[in-house]
Amino acid sequence: PYKAIVYVMFGGGCDSYNMLVPHTCTGNKDMYAEYLQVREEIALPKSSLLEINAMSSSQICETFGVHPKLQAVQGMYNDGDLLFFTNTGVLTKETDKENWWRDTATQLFAHNWMQREAERVDPLKEADGTG
Repeated sequence: PYKAIVYVMFGGGCDSYNMLVPHTCTGNKDMYAEYLQVREEIALPKSSLLEINAMSSSQICETFGVHPKLQAVQGMYNDGDLLFFTNTGVLTKETDKENWWRDTATQLFAHNWMQREAERVDPLKEADGTG
């Protein structure tokens, strides 16, 4: 069967923390409490979230919640047809935690830079910089 990676860039109100939310985290850190503190009045209520199981991953949370209007996303994830890539960025070359600031030409922690760089990526290197 054919497999592909489909990269979807949402501009506007559908940011990652409005789509995928920490739900149950039994480790040292309550990520949902941190989410509430940061998101304040726009935080999604825990009771409204569609739960997805992350037990087989190395994530800090065992369960995440998907926005209540994204039942299809929850279904695709549960069926193994969808993965989430969060907090990702574009590097101009391989680096490590100690040298990233010296090795990269992009502003790794600036949303506008990462958005621009992601739109320029050409995985086949046929027309680099065209997206």
